[in-house]
Amino acid sequence: MNVIGPKINVPLWALVFSVLVNSFATQAALVENLTMGNAKALSLGNAVTADPPSIDSIHYNPAGLAKLKGRQLNLKVLAASMEFEVAFGGHDDKTRQILDGFEYHDEVAHRTSKTSTVGLRLPYDEGVTEWPLPVLIMPMGGASYSPPGSDVTFATAAYAPMAAGYIREGEDDPARFMGEYMSMATITYFSPSIGVQLTEHWSVGASINFSWQGVTAGTSIRVPNIALAWGELLTRRLQEQNACPAQDDPMPLANLCGLDQSLARMGPYTNATQLEFDAESGLVAGINIGALWQPNDWFTWGVVYQFERKANLDGTYRLTYHDEWVNFFGGLHQSNLGQGINFLLPFPDGQVDSPHGRGIEYGKAEIEIITPAHFSTGISLQAAPRWKLNIDVKWTDWGVWDGLSVSFDQPLDFTKLATLVSAYSELTELTIPRHYKSVWNWAFGVEYQYNDNLALRFGYEPRKSSIPDDKQDVLLPVGDAELFGFGVEYTMRNDRLLEVALGYVHAEASVPANTSTNANSSDDFNNFIYNPYAGTDFSSQMNAYLLEVSYSAPF
Repeated sequence: MNVIGPKINVPLWALVFSVLVNSFATQAALVENLTMGNAKALSLGNAVTADPPSIDSIHYNPAGLAKLKGRQLNLKVLAASMEFEVAFGGHDDKTRQILDGFEYHDEVAHRTSKTSTVGLRLPYDEGVTEWPLPVLIMPMGGASYSPPGSDVTFATAAYAPMAAGYIREGEDDPARFMGEYMSMATITYFSPSIGVQLTEHWSVGASINFSWQGVTAGTSIRVPNIALAWGELLTRRLQEQNACPAQDDPMPLANLCGLDQSLARMGPYTNATQLEFDAESGLVAGINIGALWQPNDWFTWGVVYQFERKANLDGTYRLTYHDEWVNFFGGLHQSNLGQGINFLLPFPDGQVDSPHGRGIEYGKAEIEIITPAHFSTGISLQAAPRWKLNIDVKWTDWGVWDGLSVSFDQPLDFTKLATLVSAYSELTELTIPRHYKSVWNWAFGVEYQYNDNLALRFGYEPRKSSIPDDKQDVLLPVGDAELFGFGVEYTMRNDRLLEVALGYVHAEASVPANTSTNANSSDDFNNFIYNPYAGTDFSSQMNAYLLEVSYSAPF
């Protein structure tokens, strides 16, 4: 599947950014650590900073590697299923008056979008790939080595700190205006790491991770703004009064009626454009550092810091402007008025004579994606001979997502128009303000040692959203989430270890009309940038079901 870009000036770009930005923000609220495939971490609610899990200490706290002696190998598999639902309600009074006054019909109102179809962006395979199974299955693993008598352990592993995506089925899905499909993935393929036992009580560790990162998204675009309603009304009146130029006039004085007056007019509820966007980078580097302090047998304190990393993703975009867009701007461009405007400043021409096909813009783009710094500290307390309690507190610096920008290889129809109405747009670059917030979260885990071979684990992690209430949208439900985990650990002969965990994640958000500047604002003048559900109530939820199995053994 090829990438396709926006169809509506400012909205298009905003849409792209909404897809990208909210996807990564969702990692903080929903996806972070869920696709690691580590059964111990999942079953303990990810409260493992002071009790890091075997070779996956590389990610959770590299200091934990110092506990691994000799040669160790870890194999694991993740099975995950996710369900996304968005329910749209009615409109606020202002929007209802516009709908009634201009005799519009909003196809979205009082409808529900549901999907559990997994779509993934795979390395070096442009576009989204529909997963052939009802659940996502990912095998991963790693190995470690500590020389005999040494206090140093070396390790590396392959893992997926984030892998998520969906495909919304049906051409009339009401949520398609903020994502017909999307997927974002980060796959770490090489992670040279070291753990050192400094003293009897202190150990430290560090890891360098090299990852592939990719994103793909496709969406329909519309702009339910009063400006388009008045524009459509003007065109309608000109047509009714026979004030439109003759169809065979090659260059009329002015043409607000379009190249073909028999076509539908472009209005606020017109499906204006189709966008596909795709980008990736094969080398994104990051650094994790950590420490453990264990003054006695019953108490351990841990800390880890994952440095911010930046990735420059190169990719392509494709915008397919619908007939209404091409017809209106093509007609205006051919007139003397359009030529005069275009002489003074760049203005959309409808892409009538595009070399890629009528109404199509295609090219290359570059996006800088920041994975914010992450800090975690916690304790592991052996509260009784058979009971252990883990508590973590974590911070992720999503405040760095104040605004994101994308660079295009050429001025586009929608950027030409966007520069006229938005301070965040230039001819070859668009910036979308996000204003996300850095958040603190807790995590709790309990382990019960049933006997010498079997341990039972329970975990809970309330995940506070990094996205403010006034930035919610329908791309993914990014409200506050809860993770519940349960698992077992079984120790076999020769120090072989089998761990199994089940996890359930639920997130939901309720967004009344005119409360989100990213989706349903009723402010026509200050929120022209992509706002596809203006004045519409909606609520969303996500349910994820996880099964993770891990096998560790000396070799």
